[in-house]
Amino acid sequence: MLRTLLLVVSCSLFGCEPKLVVGERIDADAGASGIAGTSGIAGTSGIAGTSGIAGTTGDAGAAGDAGAAGTTGQCPHTGSPIPGQTDPIAVPWSTGFENGFCDYEQAGGFCVGGGSRTTVTSPARSGSAAAFSVSTTDTTSNQARCVRQGVLPDEAYYGAWYYVPTLATLDYDDDRSLYNLWHFQGGDTSVEGLWDVSLVNGDNGDLELLVYDFLTPTVRKQPTAQRIPIPIGTWFHIQFYLKRRSDATGEIRLYQDGKLLIQAKDLVTDDSSWAQWYVGNIAKELTPRDSTLYVDDVTIGTTLN
Repeated sequence: MLRTLLLVVSCSLFGCEPKLVVGERIDADAGASGIAGTSGIAGTSGIAGTSGIAGTTGDAGAAGDAGAAGTTGQCPHTGSPIPGQTDPIAVPWSTGFENGFCDYEQAGGFCVGGGSRTTVTSPARSGSAAAFSVSTTDTTSNQARCVRQGVLPDEAYYGAWYYVPTLATLDYDDDRSLYNLWHFQGGDTSVEGLWDVSLVNGDNGDLELLVYDFLTPTVRKQPTAQRIPIPIGTWFHIQFYLKRRSDATGEIRLYQDGKLLIQAKDLVTDDSSWAQWYVGNIAKELTPRDSTLYVDDVTIGTTLN
């Protein structure tokens, strides 16, 4: 079953803002049914989505792919208990992928997607980095991401360094076009999208960051006169400040290399009791069709770095 919520942003509304697709959920194959969805391949207790791989706890994805994808069981035990899905996330937390993807597993997270993910030494900011590779030729291999889950801090800065080697173009004649880096999704008895950080082409074709607010729903973009593109072939830092509130006292801010791009105050930002934060690569209808993004030094902290 395919359920899709489309947001088509036209020039008449927002001044030639690209089309975005959000909230797509596709039931996965060979999984047990979960809350508001099905679990993924070889998984159980999936929550609201698709493409869980060889795991136990459910997940849900940016612009919607989700499913059951838990721990791989391939990481060494540290002796400390692995946090549960609804345990508080301890802050600060970070991973530089020096232990592969085990820092996610040992913190109660997981990785998901039919694309490929591996660690590399080049390009890397230091030591190792993660390479998330996808193909937009189908919906099986178009995502590769890792997830932290639990009760998010009341206020925190979520950060990661990205390296985008190639300029890509979204197909704005196709309503499914998407190039998503981060997704926040909340959970209770059902799962819902909260926030996306995605890439779109600016007026001159450069790629730039914007935020999608699932709760309103609203596209939150950079001011027209101050739009900053991402660099191609150079590491850049993304940070997202989230002040979690279930009433209209919340706040979000998006930074690129320490520069404030987008800010919104006095709004509901998270009305769920626990959540998941996806970092990686999920794409649809891109040119070129294949995309590899490199990620390093993923953090959850209390200060802007």
